Order: sequence, then C-alpha cells, then structure tokens
Amino acid sequence: MSLPLAIIGYPLAVWVPRLYSTEIGLSLTVIGMVIFAAAIFDAVSDPAMGFLSDRLKTRWGRRKPWILFGVPLYAFAVWMLLNPSVGTTVVYLAFFFILLRLATTVLGLPYAAWGVELSGEYHTRTMIQSAREKYVLSGLIVASAIVLVSEEVFENRSASFVLSNFSWVIVTLLPLTAFLILWKVPEVPVRAAPPVSVFRSLVNMRKNGIFIRLLAIELLIAGAENFRNTLSLFFVQDYIGADRVGRLYVIYFSVGLIAIPFWDWLAKKYGKHQSLASAMVFVSIITIACFMLEYGQVLPFYALFALKGFCFGAFAYLPRAMLADVVDLDTVRTGTARPASYFAILGFMTKCAASFGGLSLPILGLVGYQVARGATNGPTELLWLGILYAIVPTIFFGIAFYLCATWPLTASVHQRLQNLVERKQARYQTT
Repeated sequence: MSLPLAIIGYPLAVWVPRLYSTEIGLSLTVIGMVIFAAAIFDAVSDPAMGFLSDRLKTRWGRRKPWILFGVPLYAFAVWMLLNPSVGTTVVYLAFFFILLRLATTVLGLPYAAWGVELSGEYHTRTMIQSAREKYVLSGLIVASAIVLVSEEVFENRSASFVLSNFSWVIVTLLPLTAFLILWKVPEVPVRAAPPVSVFRSLVNMRKNGIFIRLLAIELLIAGAENFRNTLSLFFVQDYIGADRVGRLYVIYFSVGLIAIPFWDWLAKKYGKHQSLASAMVFVSIITIACFMLEYGQVLPFYALFALKGFCFGAFAYLPRAMLADVVDLDTVRTGTARPASYFAILGFMTKCAASFGGLSLPILGLVGYQVARGATNGPTELLWLGILYAIVPTIFFGIAFYLCATWPLTASVHQRLQNLVERKQARYQTT
C-alpha cells in the first residue's frame, strides 16, 4: 500500500504549488500559508489518531478498521485537490489540502504501527522498513513516469494535465493494494498489560530522551527536504534550465531504489544511525555542487541529481527503523506496546517539517521572485532561489548529522533492551 500512498508526495510538494499559483492565480504567500496551516492541523489529528489506533479493539484488530475507513476518504480528497476548476478560491485549496492530510493520518499511522509490530528484532525491523521503502520508491518512480508520459507522449506540460493524470492512477491503485493487505496480512495479537492513560503516555514520551532526540533529527531532515522540495520545480526549470522534469525524477527515484540494499548493508555493519549520518554528509556535498552550477548545465545537474537520489531512501526509512527500537524503551516502562502513539508524534513532527515547505514560498516571494506566466527573474532573484534551495537545507543537515553520529541505541544495547521487553511482557501473560 506504500506504492499508491507515495505517489501523492511528489505532486503535492512540486506540482500543486505550480498549479495553484501559475494556472489558478493564487499568490505564493497564500499557497504557502495553506501548506503551513495544514501542518498545524496535524498537531491535533496525528496524536489523536495514534492513541485511538493503539486503544481500538475489534474482532478484526486495531489497525485494519482504520484503513478500511481511510481509503475512500483519501481517494476523494486526492481527486478534488488535483482537479480544481478555473476560478477556484483559497478556501477550496485549504479545505481539500487539510482533508487529504486527515485522510493520510487515518491511513498512515495504523499502517506504520502495523509494520513495527511484525518483528521485534533489531536488524529484521530495518529490513521490514527497507521493504516498505522499496514500494515507496516504486511509487515515486510511477509518479515520475506519469510526468514523463505527460510531457513526452502527450506533449502537455501544464500542471493541471499532469495532476489529473496523477489522480486517476492513485484512485485506481489504492483500493486494490488496500484490499490485498486487509485480506492477506495478519495483525499481531495484543498482549495483555495495564492500560496507560493519554496523560501518562505523553509523560513517558517526554521522559524518553532518545525519542526527543529522534524527533529533532526528523524535524531537521524532513524540514530541510520539504523546504527544498517546494522550490524544486522552480530551481530545475528557472535556475538550471531543464524543461523536461519527468525523466529527471524517474532517474532520481530509480537510483534511490537501487541504493536501498547499500543502506541496508551499511546499517547492518555500522548501525542505522551511522548509515543515516553518512547519507546526510553525502547529500550535503551534492547539494552544494548543484548550487555551483550555471544556467544551461543540464547534464551535470542530471548527474548530481541522480547522486542525490542515492540517499533518498535512507532519509525515509532509517528514522522509522530507529523509532521501532526507541518504542521498546516505553514498553519496558509500561509493559504495553504502543507504536501507533509514537508514530503519531513522529508523524506530527514530520508534518511540522512539511510546513517548512510553506515557509520557503513566501520567502521566495519576498525577495521579488515572479511565478506568473511569461515572468522573468534577474540574477539577484535567481541567487536567492539557489540559496534557499541549497544552502539553507545544508545547515539543517549539519545539525542533524551531529545528533545521528552520537546516537546511543546501538544493536548491542537494543538486544539487552529487547530481552527486558520480552521478560516484562511474559510476566503480564502469566498474570
């Protein structure tokens, strides 16, 4: 199910701002504020969904009912957001953007927690998240292929045409994949343990210092990526001069998919945290090199962009694999496995980071950057575009690198922790 869910990420970050600004006529500031407001809305929906999913008990399990409810809601929101009519207002954009956020939460959090519950072993968890990430990257390759076909087969590069094609693919694939997992994948039985109140749960999370560190890492990495991604189409087309972005992103995500076994190997040999830290160093070097390019250097940019794609998967799945280990600290204290609650807070942090994309657009507008049809930008505006796209994210990565490089929860430490979890849960089973 990660495949159709991943398809929306690319158009949401790259094409929706272009559609609603250039073709619909909304200002960059208004679009940016909608993206920011949607992230703030998740401050309520994500934690609430996590706690509800952990506490729901039905004959079908804790996770499956939410997915069954979320699929039609998600499909409806995608269709409406990606197919606006001429004259659409900011109210329309805000409503369906926020509805899509809500549907993503209803689907995504139970789905993420379900994956964590399939195994408690350190390296197996990495492989499960790695497998999920392969489908994510496959979905992103499909997303890039949609743009490629729109541009080179139909010879139509308008954002409205491209996004309409996205909507058809998503609403077709999502129900099919959801049906497969609901039918074929079992839920893990919940072990009996004393109930933990919402207040006590939040207190335990606050006391879990390594969890707070992981939240900071996620905010910095995802914030840097979202800040950059919202500017990607402008940078590729206006700063570099590449007019066909479909093939560019097909290469980018394909390289990311090919690289997953490498990051798996590195994580197994040196630890998840060191693998993630290495990815940040590599991507920072590539980003600065992109900034040094001049207009028209399309082939060198293609090469650098492909190398940047080599790290894409590491950013996406290694923090999730690290979180699965962090949750065990809470399980030792309470005896209750509550991964959805933890993923809810991590998801909230990820979506707070998504608001960074909303901040980059108003800043770009403040420096005088023009996005209207036929508008031109001078050297100063293009320089600011390059700084916002390359330099600002690199600063974020530098801070996150330190937090990853000094990560204390290694494989050997986690093994001792897992032994404590098993002994504590065994006591609850016997009582």
